[in-house]
Amino acid sequence: MIGDNDLAIPGKMMDLYETKQRITAHNTANAGVKDFHKLQVSFGAELREAIESGDTEKIRNVTLQVERARQPGVDTESEAAGGAKNELNFNAFAEIAAYRLRMLRTAVTSK
Repeated sequence: MIGDNDLAIPGKMMDLYETKQRITAHNTANAGVKDFHKLQVSFGAELREAIESGDTEKIRNVTLQVERARQPGVDTESEAAGGAKNELNFNAFAEIAAYRLRMLRTAVTSK
């Protein structure tokens, strides 16, 4: 499909940061729960390798891993900072996707 290569990476990164934001909210909401083990998102080498390969299907099929921390406890200040960073990163990739869509629209509609 037209634009798949242009949108695969921003789309996957937006998925990642959206997931991280939901987990940050979950961790913060449960910060006062005794012995709560916060959740963490991991994507590690699999996503990096998929992006480096340039294979759109491989990028799209990367599975984000959600794991529980080994030690209980939630640092709400750290979670808030992480949430702010996630929002900035999500917005950056949304802007990239929007720019690429505008480029595709221009290419399709120009004579």
